[in-house]
Amino acid sequence: MLQFSATFRNVQSANPAFNPMGAKLSIQPAQSDAFDVTIGNTATIGRTRENTVCLSFSPLVSRQHAIIRCHNGWQYQLIDLGSRNGTYVNDQRVVMPMTLTDGARIRIADNILIFSEHNDESSGEHNAMTLVGTISSNDHSVVESRPVALLVCDIRGFSTMSEKIPSGDMAQMLGAWFRETGNLVAQSGGTIDKFIGDAMLAYWGAAGRPAADCGTAFAAAKMMMSLADSRKWQNGAPFRIAVALHFGKVTCSNVGVAAERDATIIGDAVNTVFRLEGVSKELNQRVVMSGDFADQMPEVMRKFTDFGEKMLKGKSNPVRVFGMPNGE
Repeated sequence: MLQFSATFRNVQSANPAFNPMGAKLSIQPAQSDAFDVTIGNTATIGRTRENTVCLSFSPLVSRQHAIIRCHNGWQYQLIDLGSRNGTYVNDQRVVMPMTLTDGARIRIADNILIFSEHNDESSGEHNAMTLVGTISSNDHSVVESRPVALLVCDIRGFSTMSEKIPSGDMAQMLGAWFRETGNLVAQSGGTIDKFIGDAMLAYWGAAGRPAADCGTAFAAAKMMMSLADSRKWQNGAPFRIAVALHFGKVTCSNVGVAAERDATIIGDAVNTVFRLEGVSKELNQRVVMSGDFADQMPEVMRKFTDFGEKMLKGKSNPVRVFGMPNGE
């Protein structure tokens, strides 16, 4: 079984008063009875029974076909996981993560799934799915600020390649990339906060030890580089990515293991790591890290190139930037 779905688990809210809006999938199989599935933060769709929505009766469905996740506390995204036959929303093939609107018609093989948001105020029980390794809190409504190691991974040249490669091939390759990097983050104890186009934001903070969290994030960055180096686009061009790393405080809420929906992390640190990813282009670096991140890893910092302080867009104070040699 693929770890991307294995790292999610069903949990029940211990706080009946915590009653946010959820969502529902109404499944209309081609050759069996219709049924509904209520989803919380995350729902996986596939042919095996480990999935939230099991379509075992449909041989054209992949074992782990797609995933629906709430990425900012109120908005759901559908992500194809590199399925052979594709996932369609309102007859449009899903290539990049697609935001779902109420009433969206999802087609997987010959099965129709209707997505609807709802607020079931009559029930105090909420089935939710949440990533193992999510920052936990005993009070689901608490808003907390804590330091985390942040990582942004972006695919280089995606727009150019999307014009050269058929959408079906692009969807399958991009879905496989999201699935494998999702596995990687989850297995290391990190949390995927969101997908934005072809970019991914993840963070590590469960250890509560800055050096350990930064070390794990750095190891994940190196594994992502190796993963990218092992593949090529369908036209033979190299598959390139860039990774930015930062350490700083973020604000988050409703991120406990029983939370109905994960709220997105926010704060200056999030803005900084995205700006750092942009700086990696002008510096021609595959991996960049801020001085705040490097300070937690002095032994690694010695191997990096010190590019000095850089003014990042939207920030009033400069940020010291380090780059990893491209041969590393």
